[in-house]
Amino acid sequence: MLDTGSEHRPGRTLKNSATLLVFVLLAFAAFLVAQSWRNTKSEQAVQMATIAALSGNSIDIYFTQLRIGMQGLGTELAAMGGKPDLDRAYALVRRFQYLHTELDNVMLIRGDGQVLLTGTTPYGPDLPTLANDPAFLQLREELQQGSPFVIGRPVTGYIDRSWIVSARYAVTDPAGKLAYIISANLPVDMMQRYWMDTVTPRITALGLVRDDGYLVSRYPEPDAANRDELYGKPLEGAMAEYLRTNSHPDQGLVELRNSAGKKTDLLVMRRLQHYPLTLFVEMPVTEIKSAWREELHAPYFVMALILACTFAFYSLRQQRRAWTAEKRRKELQRHYEHALRERSPNEIIMFDTGTLLITYANDQALESLGYSLEQLQKKNMLALQPETGIESFGEKLELLRRGEQEAVTYQTVQVRADGSSYPVEVNLQLITLEDGVEKFLAVVHDISALREAEENIRRFNTPIERRGGGTSKE
Repeated sequence: MLDTGSEHRPGRTLKNSATLLVFVLLAFAAFLVAQSWRNTKSEQAVQMATIAALSGNSIDIYFTQLRIGMQGLGTELAAMGGKPDLDRAYALVRRFQYLHTELDNVMLIRGDGQVLLTGTTPYGPDLPTLANDPAFLQLREELQQGSPFVIGRPVTGYIDRSWIVSARYAVTDPAGKLAYIISANLPVDMMQRYWMDTVTPRITALGLVRDDGYLVSRYPEPDAANRDELYGKPLEGAMAEYLRTNSHPDQGLVELRNSAGKKTDLLVMRRLQHYPLTLFVEMPVTEIKSAWREELHAPYFVMALILACTFAFYSLRQQRRAWTAEKRRKELQRHYEHALRERSPNEIIMFDTGTLLITYANDQALESLGYSLEQLQKKNMLALQPETGIESFGEKLELLRRGEQEAVTYQTVQVRADGSSYPVEVNLQLITLEDGVEKFLAVVHDISALREAEENIRRFNTPIERRGGGTSKE
């Protein structure tokens, strides 16, 4: 008889192990991806912070050197007294501009706004006055109230109308009153020499901004049509709001929406050590993700290779186990069928647990019923045992399905192919085949001889009972 408790525990263990391995690999891959993204983002932030620090220190040193030079020039001019020698003043200013070739122009401006001379133009009546220029008035107020050295807002030059940034130094008389202003005009793109060599391709913007929001310089340099928009009014947007809200921090790292509001940028900011200016380095997060994806190509390939090998191994192992199991099942079935045919004197019938269709019958059953196996496989058990009744038969099957009984024995009448019938005793079991499929197994015993013997005994006992009854009446 088949082993009814057989299960594919090795196959189930392999399947569970493979599933667990896949989940572990996926979890590990997710961890690697997340960790890789954090590392790439951190590395880019460190690189941007390094660029900001180097560029900021260089610009801070430059402005300090420029301030010291303008301070020395102012000391020499102040030593002339109330009425300076304009020829000597022109020589001093011209020498200063000669030493600072990066400057567009150097002007000496009287405290009331009158331009006295420039590094290229000596004193003359045709020089303009800035008395009514709002930018000059604002800058003069800054000089009178704070540091004697101020980096002004970008303005258009008075001669060539190009955008410049003026470094202004206040020269006071012995009474402390503003006497002169030395104005050194720098092109807005001059400071880019300090960071052009350090800029990486993925950085979209690097610039210098005043506390009032006006840009002092920006890389890459915008085209001429956009300079008025860029330098002519204070910045707006997330970065300007961040600087105002956080009171212009010494340094910062933040993700913000860019001015267009469509993309997220990683922004690194660093305030100059000695001047109210903040240097910023801007990079779109999409560029960081591009670099991250490039770095992930190798890990992704390794993970994909591991997963592919795992699935291939699991698939081949499963196919091999399925082939082995199928081969073993067929061999066992052949041995089992052979044993049933050769050794069992009873009818052996196997049928489906759901449809009750007969799936197998041994030679004894085929001979007793008068069917071929193909004919019998088109019938169900109730067709062979109609007197059992569907309800009664269903109750017997349920006892086996629920495991309340290992076997059910009952007597009924079985119908042959020619319509004749004979009494049988049926032993019904629920078995599990080697492939894990459950079937009902009916061992059918022909009890015709037993019933005939019982009938002979009954007929033999009937006359005796009658004679016994007649003697008592006499």
